[in-house]
Amino acid sequence: MTGRSSARTRKVGEEADRICLFPRDARGGDVQRLYRAARRLQKAPLTSLAALRLSEAVRSGDAVLLMTGAGAPPELPAGETDGPLGVAVLARALHLGLGARPFVISEERSLGPLRAVLQVRGATCTLLPFPCGREEAGYRLVEELRPAAVISVEKLGPNPKGVIHDMRGRNVSASHASVRGLFDSARERGILTAAVGDRGNEVGFGLLTGPEVRPRLRTARCRCPCRGTIGCDIRADVLVVSAISNWGAYGVVACLQSIVGRRLLHTPQEEAAMLDAAVRAGARDGVTHASTLTVDGADLAVQQAVMTLLGAVK
Repeated sequence: MTGRSSARTRKVGEEADRICLFPRDARGGDVQRLYRAARRLQKAPLTSLAALRLSEAVRSGDAVLLMTGAGAPPELPAGETDGPLGVAVLARALHLGLGARPFVISEERSLGPLRAVLQVRGATCTLLPFPCGREEAGYRLVEELRPAAVISVEKLGPNPKGVIHDMRGRNVSASHASVRGLFDSARERGILTAAVGDRGNEVGFGLLTGPEVRPRLRTARCRCPCRGTIGCDIRADVLVVSAISNWGAYGVVACLQSIVGRRLLHTPQEEAAMLDAAVRAGARDGVTHASTLTVDGADLAVQQAVMTLLGAVK
């Protein structure tokens, strides 16, 4: 990529980052703090940095491994509406834009909503279950697929004590697959890792736990006996912070389409169709736990407004 093209993508990233940080409620300040820490550390717009690194790492025919997974019974028996849409849009963009062979993994309970969204979006990929309590499965998957990149979108991960927490600080380790082994294996092999999250308890936020960053963060303490924080300590090479994780993935796609020169983003109408498919397949709002066309408490009109704004970025 030429310097001029890179500068154009960075400009798109500046706009995409701002759109994806749209403050929705009182928690917006927490997201902004996480974003500022990630931005200072990575020294570039987060969405364009992820897109550029992916475009450099992935070649036609390469496998790319994507994952999501947040929410569990009893409140969220098939997972959240945040995550599946972002993964589906990103998987399709990597296939159409870079010629990648996407593989999408998640806990068994989330496969229904994922499959429904992937079908609506027309994403060509392989969907695989990922078991809870089997760390070695991650190593084996990397060995078998030899991916060019490993990407997580709204995938809950463990804190330094090995405990996975939801946003309310509850221990949900038993119902969520840990991908520490998978990310460790990727790092050992020099495979690019990228992550999208919004609260700090997702995979990738280990990038912000170094001594130069951690004192500036106020990661919520947990409500379980581990007496730690909810912050995940699995690091990624690139971390994208957004108000809703789906949006961060969309922002990366907006930047990727500026690199490859073809339309990859979906429309507001397609956003509605994907969200409806996810809810019909059992996904629920991660904040309200309701079977409604909402994501983290934000209604469909907000989701579509974000798509309209991202679609207007040039």
